[in-house]
Amino acid sequence: MTKPSKKFKYKPLSLKEIIREMKQNIDLMIDLTYSALKFGSKEPADEVYNIEQRIHELTFLLNFQIIQAHPRGLQGAKKLEPIVVMGYAIDKISDALSDIARVVYINNDISYFVQLFSDISYVPKPIVKIVVNKGCEFIGQIRKDVHFRSKHGVDLIAIRRGNKWFFEKDERVQLGDILIVKGEITPIMELKNLCIDQEPFSFDIEKQKEKPFFDLENPDICEKFEELQGKYVLITNISETMIELSLAALFFNNEELAEDILEMEELMDGLNIAFEKDLLDLVQLIESPRDLTGVMRIIFSCELISDAAANIAESILKGFEPHRILQQAIRETSEIVVRETLSEDSYFKDKTYDELQDSRYKRGFHIIALKREDKWVYSFKPDFNFEEGDLLIGLGPKETVLEWRRCVNPEKYNE
Repeated sequence: MTKPSKKFKYKPLSLKEIIREMKQNIDLMIDLTYSALKFGSKEPADEVYNIEQRIHELTFLLNFQIIQAHPRGLQGAKKLEPIVVMGYAIDKISDALSDIARVVYINNDISYFVQLFSDISYVPKPIVKIVVNKGCEFIGQIRKDVHFRSKHGVDLIAIRRGNKWFFEKDERVQLGDILIVKGEITPIMELKNLCIDQEPFSFDIEKQKEKPFFDLENPDICEKFEELQGKYVLITNISETMIELSLAALFFNNEELAEDILEMEELMDGLNIAFEKDLLDLVQLIESPRDLTGVMRIIFSCELISDAAANIAESILKGFEPHRILQQAIRETSEIVVRETLSEDSYFKDKTYDELQDSRYKRGFHIIALKREDKWVYSFKPDFNFEEGDLLIGLGPKETVLEWRRCVNPEKYNE
C-alpha cells in the first residue's frame, strides 16, 4: 500500500495536547488494526496508515517542543527523558501496528487465518459486527450521543454502510448499518439485542473469499493448528496488553507495572520462537506455504511492539520522576490501571469470569491480565475461576476505582 507523501504543515501544540493525542491515536490504531485483519478489509488498514502518519507528525512536534523547552542542566534533562522515550516508543508501536494492518494487502486470505486462530469464547474483548435492524433505538442518533462505551460497555470502532466505512464520531446511525464493536461477550450480546440483531456471530462483510484449502481432518495439520492458535492468541493479547500497561506505568510512574511489563517481554521472546518453529513445521504439511506469510508478519510486528513497551518500562525503572506535563496529563485521564491481589474475603473469590461481568463486581473495570504464582493469564474463558492470591491488573474509570478495589480486596480497603 504505497501512498504519496504529503507536506507536513506545522501547527504548534502543547506537550500535553501532543501526549493526549498520541495516546488516543494508539488506542484507535489497535482496534482498527485487528478489525482490518478480522474482516479482511482494506479501509480500516488505510485509516491505520493515516493515523501512523499523524503519529509521525506528533513525534516531530514532541521533539521540537522538547528542544524549545531548553532544559537546564542534568536534572532538567532527566525530567524530560521519559517523554522522549515515550514518543520514540509510541512511534515504533504505530509503525508495527501499521505493518500488521497492511497484511491485508499482501495476504488476501488473512481474515481466514485470523478467524481460524481466534476463538470468540476465549478472547476477552473480541471484535465483532452487529447489524442495526428496524426497531433499534439508535437509528437516527449521532454516534457519540449513544455513549456506546459508558452506557453499553462496548467500544464502537467504525460503522460500515454499504461499501463505505465511517470513523467519525459525528456520524448518525442508520438502518442497515454494520457496527464494528469491541467488548466482552455479555455486553456485546446485550447490544445485539438492542439492535434487533438475532443472527449468530459472523465476520463476513466483504463477499465471501475462497478459503485456502487445508485438510483440517489430517490429524497432524489439525494438531499443529491447535498449537498455533493458543500461541497466536497469547502473542496478540500480550502485545496489546503491554501497550496499555506501558503507557499506564509511565503516566502513573508505577515501577511494579514496569516490572510486570519486563516479565511479559521475556515471555513474548519465548512465545515468538515457539510460534516460528511451529509455523515452519506446518509449512511442511501444506500445499501453499505462501498463505502463511501474513501470519508470520503479524507475529514479528507483535515482537516489535513488546520491545517498544519494554523500552518505556526500562525508563521508569531508572527512577526518573514524571515531568509536570505528564502529571497534568494524568489528572485529565478518565481511566486508571490498578494492580490488586485477590484476598481471602474477596467477592471475586471462587467466581467465574462470566459471573464477574455483573455490575456489582465489575464497576466499569476490565481485567487486562492476571498473575497466578509465576504464570500470567491474558485471556479468560467464561468458566475461568478466580482464586485467592491472584494478582489482577484492571483498567477502568477513576471514579469507581475504590469500589473495585473493595470488591477484590475488602480487608485492605474497607474501613
